[in-house]
Amino acid sequence: MDDTATPDQHAIARPARHPRAWAVHTQALVVASLTMLTTGVMAQALPTTAPPSRGSTAGNYIKLMQDYAYDIFLFIGLAVATIVFFVVAKNTVGAYAEVQDGKGTWGQVGMQFGVGVLLLVFVVFLLTEAAGIL
Repeated sequence: MDDTATPDQHAIARPARHPRAWAVHTQALVVASLTMLTTGVMAQALPTTAPPSRGSTAGNYIKLMQDYAYDIFLFIGLAVATIVFFVVAKNTVGAYAEVQDGKGTWGQVGMQFGVGVLLLVFVVFLLTEAAGIL
């Protein structure tokens, strides 16, 4: 090792800074500052939450959460019924396509439709009973 080396020769090389780094940092600082300044203004413009379908309960937060959970479960039930409707429609249209191709009979289309309607009635019945239990 040479003791006569200058300090610059032993220094760790620093990576060169990107020429636009200052501009990017400045833009980020401006955006962050504006976000902090407008937070209070934006909070005042937010709409209030809709009360649950069973009515609003003043101060009883557990009952309020139960009412919101009831609404969520009803929504999930409606989504399930919608999916069942689309499945029945897809199967019925598929049976009709088989008739058009000469692979199926009109009896199969009627059977698909009849069983699909019974399935929809059963699903709606179960959802109605579940809503009464909740």
